[in-house]
Amino acid sequence: MSTSPLPYAEGSSLDAEQAVAYALRAHGRRNRPPTGWASLTPTELQVAQQVAAGQSNPQIAAALFMSRATVKTHLAHIFPKLGVTSRAELAAQATRHLPGSRGG
Repeated sequence: MSTSPLPYAEGSSLDAEQAVAYALRAHGRRNRPPTGWASLTPTELQVAQQVAAGQSNPQIAAALFMSRATVKTHLAHIFPKLGVTSRAELAAQATRHLPGSRGG
């Protein structure tokens, strides 16, 4: 089955099992570990770098062309992956782990 969107007629002809398989095709095993810096997506890394640079959520949103809510969601994913509970902790870790961050 192709990874591109199905035309309506083709999609509507799928049985339930085929439809579920199609829907799950992009949700296979990831090559990233579940925690640590290597677990962050490229966008999460960009958000972390912006936090380390002292940017606010609105500033990060503008710089990365996303909504403030999306920035907040990325931070909500980053914190547990790195075991941090605040922006200050994230910024401190980022300056040690990310190239281009203050101290990195």
